[in-house]
Amino acid sequence: MNTMTDAPVLIVRRVFDASPARVFDAWLTHEQFQAWIGPEGVTCEVPVFEPRVGGRYKIIMNMSDGSTIPVVGTFKTVDRPNSFSMTWKWEKGEDDSLVSVSLRDLGGKTELTLRHDGLQTVENCDAHEKGWNSTLNKMGRLLTGANA
Repeated sequence: MNTMTDAPVLIVRRVFDASPARVFDAWLTHEQFQAWIGPEGVTCEVPVFEPRVGGRYKIIMNMSDGSTIPVVGTFKTVDRPNSFSMTWKWEKGEDDSLVSVSLRDLGGKTELTLRHDGLQTVENCDAHEKGWNSTLNKMGRLLTGANA
């Protein structure tokens, strides 16, 4: 069994034309989060969203083929507007992994660093890298007022 220390680690960095507070709120405000979470071409419902330490969330990804993938987790840290972390797992299947997001003020812009620990295989890491990059494309459009 892999532990988080020997499993692949995914790191995605993006710069957004928005303040850290605005980017943080895009993640931790229910309506905004639901508007952009999920890869391009996927719509999501977020029936459970408790963005506080120990709070839970549930995302139901509605895939283009008609299937659904429920993702569940718990918020581990919340430090507005600097960072937060949450566990991440398919409701049926894989072990918990950990998504940590840190935000750095670049004077009117924000550097977001997303670190996803505990992905068990290189293939799973690669799939999540594609998914997170596509998802962050949608968040970027929300932040600039374009259609998410």
